Amino acid sequence: MTETSETYLGCFPPFEPAQLALLRGPLPTWGLSTESSWQQWGLAEAIVRSAPGNQVLMSAAAGLLSWAWQQRPLTATVLAMLLPLDGARGFLAPEVRQAMLAIKKSLRPLPPTPLWEEVKATADPELAGTFLEQAVRGQAALSWLGEAWDELVALPDRDKAKHILDQAGLDAHLSARLTAELDHAHGLPPAFDGVGPAFGPWRKFMAGLLAAENGNPGAAVRQWLPLWRAMPWHANLTMQLACALRAPKRPKALPPTRTAILAYSWNKAALIAQTIESLFDSDIGDNPVFVLDNGSTDATPDALAAARDRYGAHRLSVVTLPVNVGAPAARNWLLSLPQVRACERAAFLDDDVILPKDWLALLLDAALRHPECSTVGCSIRDHSHPHRLQSADYHLLHRLAGQDAPESGERLRVFSNCTGMRDSGLFGYERACVSVSGCCHLLETSLLDAVGGFDVRFTPTQFDDLDRDIRTWLAGKPCLYTGRLRIDHVQNSSMRQASTPAQVAHIQGNKIKLESKYTDEQLDALILADHDLAWRQLLDASRELQAALKGKG
Repeated sequence: MTETSETYLGCFPPFEPAQLALLRGPLPTWGLSTESSWQQWGLAEAIVRSAPGNQVLMSAAAGLLSWAWQQRPLTATVLAMLLPLDGARGFLAPEVRQAMLAIKKSLRPLPPTPLWEEVKATADPELAGTFLEQAVRGQAALSWLGEAWDELVALPDRDKAKHILDQAGLDAHLSARLTAELDHAHGLPPAFDGVGPAFGPWRKFMAGLLAAENGNPGAAVRQWLPLWRAMPWHANLTMQLACALRAPKRPKALPPTRTAILAYSWNKAALIAQTIESLFDSDIGDNPVFVLDNGSTDATPDALAAARDRYGAHRLSVVTLPVNVGAPAARNWLLSLPQVRACERAAFLDDDVILPKDWLALLLDAALRHPECSTVGCSIRDHSHPHRLQSADYHLLHRLAGQDAPESGERLRVFSNCTGMRDSGLFGYERACVSVSGCCHLLETSLLDAVGGFDVRFTPTQFDDLDRDIRTWLAGKPCLYTGRLRIDHVQNSSMRQASTPAQVAHIQGNKIKLESKYTDEQLDALILADHDLAWRQLLDASRELQAALKGKG
């Protein structure tokens, strides 16, 4: 099986790029993302359940499920829906169908296993490794690999994970496919030689991803274009590939835009020291840095004083507050400084991030190429291997039927297209959106008077950045997400850290505050406009790729 776009039709049913627009009406969230497992399953299940006679929609569902299998070949629910679709339409090549049937035959339903749930709850990799080493020695070895694949990949000891994988006695092609994924997740160069032809699309995408990661975007485009021709319904791949064609090179120098770099911290002495070191190791030119100590009672004052002595008071200014005023007020305090207001832009950073050298250049480059946008954000991921995504671009969804009352907490639903999933490499696109992560974002200081700062009603934190992004959208300036920049976040996002009843109640309370600020008419209009913008950007990207393919032959 040679790797051409025609070959990939042995994995995907025919689908013409022009048919992408036909998905918008029945499946409005298709244009937001087709990459997370929950979105893939939800979209495909909705089509199979409600539109079995629509050939365009069924082709899209079958293609989406086939790609889901390429990514997660041991998922029984995907195979259970995909193989009957192939039986009715006959789009899979014999070797692909044979590989799927062999895996399906070996997958067995797993009984409830309270012990495994307890092991996962401990988040102890040694316990997880011990459990899985025993589990994969039985007849349900393949099922356990599918059930616990993310936990296996997350084991810090790659060799231990590979040993467990080898214990399962897999087919050589499947073993090579899973080993390649394991190695890439651990930052090692994957070997594709033994990966069978059934996984050709995944291997092709990974070849392009490795080229992009190694600084060769042209090679990435050459790998991905024929793959896109076989799956032009894929929203993420369409956007990412078009963005790679538009701006293939990373900026070589900082644009001449005066930018204040801002951070605030409370009782995280070691983390803020690490963040400041990462910041000054990056390329920030002579742009000023301001750090606010938000009433810390630990060693944070000493850590900030040491950093100021090391890098110079002319480069690093420290603001000290006697009490913790919360995140919104801390941000506003920094934005009120005359030295900050004199800058054209302000970049906020969390106090626990690890920055690539060109982070500021990438944010400024994106902002200057998109003057219609107000705030620029990026991809946020867990710092530890394997990288899990915390956020990309945010969009909003309509409230659920029967939940129109403000007290229901569902007047405004946030569509998070990647939270908690391993970084697949398909969130490297760039597009306008409703909101971006406050963990690392770039603001226009000229909008502070018109739009305002951060609402202190969201103290101590949660939704204050989303609220401000909504206000900038309503002022006619959406946010911009640039996935070309990925920031490593040492700790989990505050949403994922919420574990106590008080923390959960605080988040729910702030959600109600956010919803009460806007009328139903405002939210409905915003959501419709956001989805319309997402689809226009997607269809424009699709047309650009069609033109590029015509130009190549």
